[in-house]
Amino acid sequence: MTLAGTELIYLTVDIWHPDCWTLHATKAVDAGLLGYEMTLQSGEFADRFRLYRAYGDSRGAVEQLIEAIDKTDLTKDVIVLAPSTSPDSRAFGPITQDILVEFDPVPGMRDAFTNRGFMHYGPSQHEEGRERRSLLTISDRNTVYQALKDIEESYDADLDIERFTTTHTPAGLQDLPNDGLSPRQREAFQLARARGYYEYPRGITAQELADEFGVSRTTFIEHLRKAERELLTGIEFQ
Repeated sequence: MTLAGTELIYLTVDIWHPDCWTLHATKAVDAGLLGYEMTLQSGEFADRFRLYRAYGDSRGAVEQLIEAIDKTDLTKDVIVLAPSTSPDSRAFGPITQDILVEFDPVPGMRDAFTNRGFMHYGPSQHEEGRERRSLLTISDRNTVYQALKDIEESYDADLDIERFTTTHTPAGLQDLPNDGLSPRQREAFQLARARGYYEYPRGITAQELADEFGVSRTTFIEHLRKAERELLTGIEFQ
């Protein structure tokens, strides 16, 4: 991969797209959802369920949202989990409830961005019939804009950029730090970068990289995610 002209880009996008149960449900109720991307191997559970956190100003609003999710034709089942004890459980509202939602696995916004070289940076937020995602990518601006345009056209979506920032020191990506990365994490990241995994369109799949690296797809992705998190630690965006 040629890094000349590339930057570490952070962006937040606000999205509407058709036939999405999260947007249908949140448009009708004064409450919201956080969607958590789970790194799991393909299988019955991973393909059928996604983890979400419903939030609102009252217990009634959260319960109405869960009921709206359960009633939409686009979902199959909602499993209400035990109350969360994490310190950030009330970050978006005084009342929260974690749920597992079962629905048919169809290509959505998560895959739309991942398949075009973006990394999801934190949970997706679904509120008032819109979806907000924070994303990271190592690319150039023209390629990013083209990828976003392609998503709009491919998914019949309406996409607004709320934030678009780059690092103060993008040249720092040329050389990986000596501390913080394990040898395997460093090797995995360097291999992915060299084979065009962070380009758009991608030059190689995660499965192909894992096969070349001699590990499972899940293990390889975990190496990448840990390397990406370490590389982002301490970076300031302008």
